[in-house]
Amino acid sequence: MSDMPVGLMMTLAEQEQAMRRFAALSTEERDRVVDQARQVSSREEMQAIVQSLT
Repeated sequence: MSDMPVGLMMTLAEQEQAMRRFAALSTEERDRVVDQARQVSSREEMQAIVQSLT
């Protein structure tokens, strides 16, 4: 997924469980997470999105 926000990739890289869960999502579910990540305006918001995956 080359159009994935860098902040999402970095935050997922910090949380292995969330990364595994993200990888296991359907394409549609991953797209929703990516769309949410594009809307964030702070690191805390990005962390909340990633934390919701665990």
